[in-house]
Amino acid sequence: MIVYNLIKNTNMKIYSKYNSRLSVIVLVLAVFSMSSCIKNMEPLETDFSGLQKTASIPEGGFANFANTSLSLPPTDDTDTLVFHVNYASKTAATSDVTFTLAVDNNALSSYNSGSAVQYEKFPDSIYSFTQTTVTVSAGNNYATVKLVVHPSKVDPTRNYMLPISIVKVSDGTSVSGNFATIYYHFIGNPLAGIYNWDFTRWNTPSNTGTPSGLSFVGYSTILSATSPTSLEVASGYFTKPRYEISFTNNAGVISNFQVSLNNADIQTMAANGVTVTNGPNILLADPIAKIFTFQYTTNARYIIDSYYK
Repeated sequence: MIVYNLIKNTNMKIYSKYNSRLSVIVLVLAVFSMSSCIKNMEPLETDFSGLQKTASIPEGGFANFANTSLSLPPTDDTDTLVFHVNYASKTAATSDVTFTLAVDNNALSSYNSGSAVQYEKFPDSIYSFTQTTVTVSAGNNYATVKLVVHPSKVDPTRNYMLPISIVKVSDGTSVSGNFATIYYHFIGNPLAGIYNWDFTRWNTPSNTGTPSGLSFVGYSTILSATSPTSLEVASGYFTKPRYEISFTNNAGVISNFQVSLNNADIQTMAANGVTVTNGPNILLADPIAKIFTFQYTTNARYIIDSYYK
């Protein structure tokens, strides 16, 4: 079992501990949202006496929606996701404060009403959420909440969402309007999932001669959904640049494949003295057989990656 803390930059990163600066960040957000309560004092001081206490989920809200897209290894039986509730105030809690949390079906309906991508609620088989109350202890500003997910039971072709909201705070603290809900979601994609992976590398900018010993056959990797019609997967080249794959899905008929390399990854390659001189090119894209082969050339290497079921 792996514990995932969803304070992250791209995809899924694991953090060993909670960063105490998070409370400060949320406090600043609260300050901006309640600026009418704050008075400027001379010469360069700010009066926080009117600041109201605010309860929030720092990893929540639509501002963090992309960060709560789940790309968990589909072979995992059980993973634990970690997020936080925050008690933003001028001081730490002076006594224990209990937050009540709940799966928010209204938030799911509201999201779907304004979105072209429609989500189903997590089926009971893929998650367990039992920590419906959590206490911020006196002297603290935050507490940890856990959600258990069963990735091996997730259908990668379907869109699932589990909004979890703060519904009550024991001392009557107001709940943030923008950060009351965390929107965990799986993006469904008909081509996402686990694939076999062959990687072939030539140590010249052409595919002549014998491939490098760094080539391999029969590895396993994941084509991760980034939207219902796009995926990403790493190449076997040493900097692991990601292919970004898009396609058209017309009532189940999949066509018009496009591929590129992630721009940030291209910059990483450049920092290592590697320039992509050609490609990436699609050598094969068969959505029925689920076989995808891509090729690109650098200033010193010729690369082919093949992903197949």
